[in-house]
Amino acid sequence: MGSDFAFVYLSSKFKQETGQTLTDFILKEKTEEAKRLLRYSEKSLSAISAYLGFSSHGHFARVFKKYAGMTPGEYREKHR
Repeated sequence: MGSDFAFVYLSSKFKQETGQTLTDFILKEKTEEAKRLLRYSEKSLSAISAYLGFSSHGHFARVFKKYAGMTPGEYREKHR
């Protein structure tokens, strides 16, 4: 129970200080790292997804599109 309280407190404090949720912050950071990997590595989309800790390639693609405005494949093609 103590860890639940600590997480709720941390999340609340983070949003208070930054104006964004902790989850949004983490997913934006993962998206930025994915962009770097898509531009500068030859890793497959599946490998990038797994490396960044996404539960599935589909989840990675949805999150990436939400924050980057295009799919990971479209991003890689545009920035090669």
